Amino acid sequence: MIKNTHAQAVADIAEVFMFEQWLRHYYAVEKDGKLLLAIPEDDVKAIYEQEQHLAPLLDMLNNTEISYEKCQTSVCAFVGARYDGSKYGPDVIAKAMDSKAFKIELYVFGVWLKGHEAYLDERKMPFAEWREMYAGWNSLDQVKEYRKKLIAGGGDPNRPATNAVH
Repeated sequence: MIKNTHAQAVADIAEVFMFEQWLRHYYAVEKDGKLLLAIPEDDVKAIYEQEQHLAPLLDMLNNTEISYEKCQTSVCAFVGARYDGSKYGPDVIAKAMDSKAFKIELYVFGVWLKGHEAYLDERKMPFAEWREMYAGWNSLDQVKEYRKKLIAGGGDPNRPATNAVH
């Protein structure tokens, strides 16, 4: 049961990080030399309809200057407020965020994102479509094998011993 709870916590937290990346991918704009997150009101409404559990994160970032640090702080605050102690018991979120499984999940998502960037740029896709595409890609045998190698490697997932399959 604890292992399943840990795995679910990792999945929930990773989804929040992916959602924030999706927001930045489609809504980050440069204005007067500053990077801003600017989500049009119609899109805000649609996101709230489609992603109710994640949409409050956009309120933390929308119409503000963003940076890597601010986004990470906002994501962690969101995860803490939504999951730590309410959905999951004490220390589950902290342990999940510090786990190898979480680091590998974010690394693999980064590989997917980089490998699919041109396709993702062709049109603004709903987050649900990103989630579906990522799940489909993860079901490929080559990706499963790559994950196994990352898990078995015992090293930093940012320095894998093998080449990623795209």
